Amino acid sequence: MTVIAKPKKAAASRAQKTGNKAAAGKIETPVAVEAAGRDVLVPLDRLLISEANVRKVHREEGILELAALIDAQGLLQRLSVVAHPDGRFAVVAGGRRLRAMQVLAQSGRWSGSQPVECKLYEEAQALQVSLAENSGREAMHPADQMEAFKRLIDGEGLTVAQVAGRFGVSPLTVERRLKLARLSPRFLDLYRAGEIEPDQLQALALLESHATQEAVWEGLSPYDRSAWRIRNAVTAEACSADSRLARFVGLDAYEAEGGTVRRDLFASLDDLGGIYLDNPQLLQTLAIDKLRGVAAGTKEEGWSWVECSLDADTTPWRGYGRADRERREPSAEEAALIEQLSAEQRAHAEAYDRHQDTGDPDAEDFELVEQQLCEALDTVEQKLEAASEGLWKWPPERIAIAGALVRLDRRGDVVIDRGLLRPSDRKAAAAGAGAGAGEGGEDESAPRDLPSTSRPEFSEKLMRDLTSHRTAAIQAALVQNPHIALVTLVHRMSETVFGLYGSGDDIVKVSVRVTGDSTLAQEASEYSESPAATVLGGAEMEWGDRLPGNPDALFRWLLAQPQETLLELLAYCSARSVNAVADRPRSYNHSDALAEALGVDMADWWAPRAANYLGRVSKAKALEAVKEATGIDATRAVAGMKKPDAVAHCASKLEGARWLPVPLRSLAAQPRTPEDDA
Repeated sequence: MTVIAKPKKAAASRAQKTGNKAAAGKIETPVAVEAAGRDVLVPLDRLLISEANVRKVHREEGILELAALIDAQGLLQRLSVVAHPDGRFAVVAGGRRLRAMQVLAQSGRWSGSQPVECKLYEEAQALQVSLAENSGREAMHPADQMEAFKRLIDGEGLTVAQVAGRFGVSPLTVERRLKLARLSPRFLDLYRAGEIEPDQLQALALLESHATQEAVWEGLSPYDRSAWRIRNAVTAEACSADSRLARFVGLDAYEAEGGTVRRDLFASLDDLGGIYLDNPQLLQTLAIDKLRGVAAGTKEEGWSWVECSLDADTTPWRGYGRADRERREPSAEEAALIEQLSAEQRAHAEAYDRHQDTGDPDAEDFELVEQQLCEALDTVEQKLEAASEGLWKWPPERIAIAGALVRLDRRGDVVIDRGLLRPSDRKAAAAGAGAGAGEGGEDESAPRDLPSTSRPEFSEKLMRDLTSHRTAAIQAALVQNPHIALVTLVHRMSETVFGLYGSGDDIVKVSVRVTGDSTLAQEASEYSESPAATVLGGAEMEWGDRLPGNPDALFRWLLAQPQETLLELLAYCSARSVNAVADRPRSYNHSDALAEALGVDMADWWAPRAANYLGRVSKAKALEAVKEATGIDATRAVAGMKKPDAVAHCASKLEGARWLPVPLRSLAAQPRTPEDDA
């Protein structure tokens, strides 16, 4: 092999002195070139990319990976070069390898004079050589690489870290490929044949046993073997680490008690949904034990009884009432604090409104200022609420009768409902409270589900948008349930005839004030694309085709119809009379009772998107939704993003999460008071 050294300036000088014109002139090609190319060694710093090199696109991460490979294994394939008159050599094939070696030189791992094996060609051959080497190439199939990694670790005794270092990938990448390499050989064969997708392999990798992997595969229909379906079958008896019980107990506490865990190597590192707890019974036991510890502390407050519940559904407690609290007069210090906090709250609210009204949404710091104002306002409101709440207490005689429920909410947070009255204790409570009624007792008629703040959580326009979607969903569900429609109509007529009016019970307008699609579409964003609009539009078209076109003919037609048809039409007409659109937060009313009877879950009818929610609230509110739905704080992920990009990120995280804003949530599951059920 010919060794090509750097040209010596002294030699050129001597040539000039002796009159050797050939040597003193331009540097000629230093070696003879054969048509098939000649093997030569060229210093790294005398190599450059040729204009004739046909490969123009390079991934930066691919170059770094290749640099690690060359550093560990050496250059396994020569570069193809042509000689330049200035003594340098242009690489016509092997540009990625050259860039990788230059990375090694820049990082100090290689010397700039490192000799590089090359094959020298004539200039006229440059384009053909470059095209030939870059054509007809086929990348290694991923399954082959997986098995090769497995042989290096299992057969040759290399560690994961060593393989990662030698092949320029992360240890996690090696672990993931090793995990797939250890699947049943059947699935790797299917992968090579293109009959199974990588995400399906990843789902099967949650199982260690080859026999179990194949049993799960065979147990599913050939048309229903999606990755989601496989993962669901594999983890059917496990509990996700982002479940409310797992969040409450904590993964460390669960594992400390011997609980086994499966981790999905292919899930995001911060995604608790990729961790599965295989012993839900142990998790349940740990959760109730921890909750009982909280209950023991609550019992020390003096309550007559304290019960625990891991169930997020509070329906069984709906018949319980609440004991009245009494408000004591604040001390001078407390009164001064409340006044100070109230003034701060007003100032922050005015600053926030001023920013929204006069600020420039396109300004670089608009969203940052908005977030700071929101945080300041939320902080002072929480302090004000805490200060005011501290003035309300249950007197000892009521604590002796009432009790408390210690439970977990849907996010896994502990909630303590104090002052509850069992149905059997209500008479005793009423007798004890009779003398004190009207003397500073808490107004139990006030809505308990509303935040005690002067600033609405949602704008009036957004409230009407959301509740219009809710109205449409109730209408659509009512169309499909003639029995509940009949109950609804009879209920409203009975209220009118017997004077049994209740707050919020007038959502059904017996005079039939139609709340049609045009009305709902004016308020509800993207209404025409909603599932409710599809159901209602189909029903309207069906009845429009069936009914006669004038009142007299309609009456005769109705007389001739069977009762089933009349009930179906009654359901549609009753549905179209429902109007639960509101511009303020509601307390429990008849719309909740109707939605509960119909089994309406707004997550089936509405999902958060940029146009209908996320783009119409602050970035902080959108991030709050993501955290509440997934447990993931996306603040860092959206740092530096413009609001549209941040909204799109939040929308992607909420997709399929079935998260709902407060106005669309059911209030029916909240504990009821004696007045609610009277």
